[in-house]
Amino acid sequence: MSQSLIGVIQAGVRYGKVWPCQPELNSVFPENRLILLTLWAQKVMPFFVVLNAVSMYWWHGSSQLPLIIAMSLLLLSIPLQGWYRLGIRAEKQLPPAMRQWYQQILQQLQSQGVAAASINKQTGQALRYYDLGRLLQQAYRQLDKAFIREIL
Repeated sequence: MSQSLIGVIQAGVRYGKVWPCQPELNSVFPENRLILLTLWAQKVMPFFVVLNAVSMYWWHGSSQLPLIIAMSLLLLSIPLQGWYRLGIRAEKQLPPAMRQWYQQILQQLQSQGVAAASINKQTGQALRYYDLGRLLQQAYRQLDKAFIREIL
């Protein structure tokens, strides 16, 4: 499970693309909020970095250049921190209650005739949050919206 920093961030980006950001999941999972905040920060932080650097340089001059650079790097790292946290979460194993929930969704998909194979049977590994995200994404695409109300 030990991955490099870049590998964890890349796993977080993949997890952010796979996870279905549906309002019904807000009460159970923090992923929706974290993904939306990270995407928002990715869009607006460059603007704040430039605004911060220009205003600090204008008020303090070149004497505070190391502080300006440090603040700019800190602001630019905020989206990376979000992707890192998502990468850690993506590789975390599902607790027993979530595994049971995963199996219920999988059975519902299979009963509807959707070809959804169990991830852990294919790879022989324990279920992770990334696997749950993939299954939820497939369920939202293939099933009606009422399936989540039955399971939650």
